[in-house]
Amino acid sequence: MPPVVTSAEIGRPSTSELTHIDPPRTWGVRGTDGPIRAAVDVLVEPVTGSRSRLTISVDFTGHGIGKILVPLMIRREARKEMPANMAALKQRMEAG
Repeated sequence: MPPVVTSAEIGRPSTSELTHIDPPRTWGVRGTDGPIRAAVDVLVEPVTGSRSRLTISVDFTGHGIGKILVPLMIRREARKEMPANMAALKQRMEAG
């Protein structure tokens, strides 16, 4: 499968690889370049006929300077940003 190239709001584009996929239930990606590499796993579980539970797991590994940044800043910032990101995702999904 070809790599996935993404761009963050700041910084340079990064490359990830799809680690697993079982549509529409689960998928995962793992960063393959840069000093800070994210691993993201997504799970969609049906709750009722019209509702689902979405679980997104995110973790980071550091390479080079990233080994210092991940435990000092990156995980903490991701935890702070995640509630707003999830609220925005929920709003988009409910809007259709």
